[in-house]
Amino acid sequence: MTARTTQRTHRFGPRRMRGRLVAVVAAATLALAGCVSIPDAGPVEEGDGQVPDTNPVLPFAEGPQVGDSPTAIVSGFLTASAAGFASNFSVAREYLTPEASNEWDPSTRVLVFDSGALTPDWDEATNAIQYSVPVAAEVDSAGVLVESTDGTRVPITFQVVENSYGEYRISELDDGAVIAQANFDHLFLPVPLAFASMDTTTIVPDLRWLPQNNGPTWAARELLAGPSPWLASAVKTGFPAGAALEVDSVVVTDGIAAVQLNTESAGTPSQRSLAQEQLTRTLTTLPGVVAVTVTVGGVALGGDGSVALNPAPIPDGDAAAIVASRLGLWDGTQMWVAPDPEGFLPDSASHVARSYGGPTAAFLVNDSVLAASSAIRGGIESLEPMTPELAPPENAMEYTTLYSGNRLVGPSYDRQGWVWTAETSNNGQLVAVRPSGDQADIDARWLEGRTVQAVAVSRDGTRVVVLSREGGQQLAEVAAVVRTESGVPLTLGSPLSVGVDVTTAVDAEWINDLSFAILGEAQEEVPSSLWIATVGGETVLESATVGAKSVTARQGESSLTTVGEDGSVRTRVGTGWEEILIEVDDLEYAG
Repeated sequence: MTARTTQRTHRFGPRRMRGRLVAVVAAATLALAGCVSIPDAGPVEEGDGQVPDTNPVLPFAEGPQVGDSPTAIVSGFLTASAAGFASNFSVAREYLTPEASNEWDPSTRVLVFDSGALTPDWDEATNAIQYSVPVAAEVDSAGVLVESTDGTRVPITFQVVENSYGEYRISELDDGAVIAQANFDHLFLPVPLAFASMDTTTIVPDLRWLPQNNGPTWAARELLAGPSPWLASAVKTGFPAGAALEVDSVVVTDGIAAVQLNTESAGTPSQRSLAQEQLTRTLTTLPGVVAVTVTVGGVALGGDGSVALNPAPIPDGDAAAIVASRLGLWDGTQMWVAPDPEGFLPDSASHVARSYGGPTAAFLVNDSVLAASSAIRGGIESLEPMTPELAPPENAMEYTTLYSGNRLVGPSYDRQGWVWTAETSNNGQLVAVRPSGDQADIDARWLEGRTVQAVAVSRDGTRVVVLSREGGQQLAEVAAVVRTESGVPLTLGSPLSVGVDVTTAVDAEWINDLSFAILGEAQEEVPSSLWIATVGGETVLESATVGAKSVTARQGESSLTTVGEDGSVRTRVGTGWEEILIEVDDLEYAG
């Protein structure tokens, strides 16, 4: 077993975060950080969207003391503003002048401290105090989190004046708040807002980071406001324009969250059905919520019952494989291969992919032809066990050419049966094809002139990960897939940058509804880098295996599997990797 070394730990959410707790100059801020411990509850169960109840210890903040210096006032404010996410910011406002208190909006943005000391720069002549804040992430007013690259620092400035009692107060400051990582972990929840795929069958999560205090209210409010702009063109919502909470509070009693909407929230019967599904799917991910009731103007929301959102499909336990010049299936214990009559694959066959709807496979031939075969369509029952003495078939395999191009990247299936690929030297386009002969040329103009390395469609079919390089820079991006209601892909939305600090990468694979793995370029005698990136969340750097050329997963990090240049297949076991197969050219779960 190869030991795994973790080079960068989790920074946000219910798992442990990167770096030591940042110390603010004032002892008060150190006290705030010290009074909150990192939760020891288990992590979110992968794939079900549940958020654990961490039972947070609420930070305690004191108001300003008589005779406080300007720096003590500012550091006390930083402590109190962080604590305000567990209350109403009333203590934090005591540090401000009345005018500044009326104008300050703490919800505009939240800067999450990264590692490094915060040292104030105090100009005694003007009583201006500035900090250079090492930022791990920034959360906007809608709860959208954007990670920062290592070394990012943001300046924040406070202007302090003396009031009529000779006490210092803050008179000028930027909107928003600054919070240490450990406190952010305790006071904010990662909440997957539930939207619908364009065919109104599948949940599409939109991850937000919302204060635990009044969490159901925050979540309902943001759900009604709609999806993140980058995702909006690929999803549906049941809430019409003008929909809002009638009472700005969602009350939870005996596990039942009561949501009261205004009269403008009542759309068509099918919209009301979708709205009910969205609220139920979203709020029941919160601690203590098991059911949701929704009223519009005091009347039950109702609907026609036409919408039932389901989670995205999870690949089954059989992974497609290329082994001994044959197509095969790996069931986790035994390798099964196509019998002799199916024939042998071309020597150049590579980059196998498996469909969701059944064990059909696509692959590349000479990196320029996207092909498909039904050799494994019958599943394990139609295959034979792989044995060392098995000779190659005498006849060549028959396959269907789906698309011909110039240096294509490995294919990716979506749940609607489309097979995606792209030319490495890209002209601003991805291609999706079906065995029936349908072809969709997908507009992605932002890729023009780049070198594309990998394409992977999310399990709900609404997002696609694209690895590419431009001017020597490695890029990992997620874009919304705009489709017709019948599922035909049309175009990609504007890309969202994910996977901060990713260096040279070669492969990407979704591991659940929100996260995907990025495999770094193989290095001699050194384990490849492996990043776990979450859309709207953190990026974690770990180590894969030496010589890994591709990565796949069934469900969650524990199912991560790599294929090496030497034909070895290794899977995650505990904190390491264990070799489970040898002499395998490629292996991929559905997707």
